[in-house]
Amino acid sequence: MNKLKAIETVEKTIQMSEELFSPNSDWEPIVSTRIQLKYILEALKNAGERTRLTDLTIGVFAVREFESNYEKFANLIYEVVEITTLMKKNRL
Repeated sequence: MNKLKAIETVEKTIQMSEELFSPNSDWEPIVSTRIQLKYILEALKNAGERTRLTDLTIGVFAVREFESNYEKFANLIYEVVEITTLMKKNRL
């Protein structure tokens, strides 16, 4: 995966989160997921601070909160988890 494809995947995941759940949702799993997605996107675009990549819990939310009712969304999150793995290894 290249950097452009990774950015597109994260942006698509953010967009799907806004289609499935209200932008003003106060449901903690989606609020936290969006914060983490935006952090990942910023780190990809600006190659900035990446020290918090090890603290991300986005994959746990995919399994626990989204997988059974929002399979496509969960699958996108799994792709983002793979992206973060590449980022941790400095491959993105």
